Amino acid sequence: MPDAIVAAGSTARLGKINGDLKVGSNAKILAESGNRVEVTGGAHFDGPVNIACDFECGKMRVTGKGFGPGPAHGDVKVKGSLLVHGELEIDASAEVDGGITAERVDIGGHLESKSITSKGVRIGGHMETEGALEAEDVDVGGHMRVDGQVDAANLRVGGHADIGGGNIREAIQVRGHFKTRGKLSYGDFHVFGHLSLAAGSRGKSLNALGKVEFDGDGYCKTIEVNGVARASGNLEVENLKVNGKLEVEGVLKVADKLEVLGSMETTNEVECEALTVGGKLVADKVASTGRADLGGEVGTDRGLKAKEIAVGTGSRVKGPIIGDVVEVGKRLDLGGFWGQVSNWGSIGRMTKVEDVYGMDVRIDRYSQAKNIYAETVRVQSGSMAGEIQYTREADVSDGVHLERPPRKVEVLPDFPF
Repeated sequence: MPDAIVAAGSTARLGKINGDLKVGSNAKILAESGNRVEVTGGAHFDGPVNIACDFECGKMRVTGKGFGPGPAHGDVKVKGSLLVHGELEIDASAEVDGGITAERVDIGGHLESKSITSKGVRIGGHMETEGALEAEDVDVGGHMRVDGQVDAANLRVGGHADIGGGNIREAIQVRGHFKTRGKLSYGDFHVFGHLSLAAGSRGKSLNALGKVEFDGDGYCKTIEVNGVARASGNLEVENLKVNGKLEVEGVLKVADKLEVLGSMETTNEVECEALTVGGKLVADKVASTGRADLGGEVGTDRGLKAKEIAVGTGSRVKGPIIGDVVEVGKRLDLGGFWGQVSNWGSIGRMTKVEDVYGMDVRIDRYSQAKNIYAETVRVQSGSMAGEIQYTREADVSDGVHLERPPRKVEVLPDFPF
């Protein structure tokens, strides 16, 4: 069957075409009846085209000079919806009033549409969608805005991205800013600019180089903050590493390991299993069910509690510390570059803590404690302490400055918590 042909610059009223359609540049397509044109084969357009109805075809190809300033350069305007059973390829930009459904969408320029449903979407320029976006892989070279929900496996955006929420199951990579106005479920998230996550968002991993805002309660299995992050609600994480700065207004719960090599501050509680501080940590209360290595500065109102606590040489701890085994003034190896920087900053400083509660407390050389309450206490030469109360044994070396002699008691004071 010969191809149906529409001449360049003409207006054609079409119905159902059994076969292929070829359209010259600057043509206009109208529906013969109703508001729909159907092409059982492929549709090829040369340059700019105006389709003033719904359009369905097997595959669609629009060639042109690309997109840019000035008059249209192969642009496509559709006053309806596009249904393409195969691939939709447009060299230039496209403006579609309705939705787009295609096996694959490949737009060289910008795209505006009502919604998009496709296995793969590649947009060379900017993309704006009023409704939902459903695809396996989405790759946008410029900025991206989706007012509705996004359901995708992978998302890559070269510029900024603004979405209404949804589910991006595997990987997200955004080089500009990213904002979701509704809760988002995500896999591995890498963002280089600013990131704003709506309340209730949940993810597998998050690596942020810029600024991150959790607008309410959030959960992520693994978070690494290399820039600045702030959570206005509660934050739950399995593993959290802070190289930059983190502020949390609510409760921070870390199921496994919390590493603070930069700065972290909350007016609320921190709960974790293992804790490493090589920078600065400020909280109302810190509760660790495992080991706490404190190699920087820690400040709490109600105290820090862990099974084992090691306060590194030259570190500062304000507020009471409570542990089964507590060692103050220990040389710590925090590992990595940031751990080395923390140790460099503590060289030559006396280790200072306030009240210490524990079963076995050891105060190493050149350390200062306010008061010590423990079953067994060992204090090395060159250290200082106020009051020492113990129930079993106190081993105090010569050269230790005490405000009062050690006192053996039957019962120790109650722990702060």
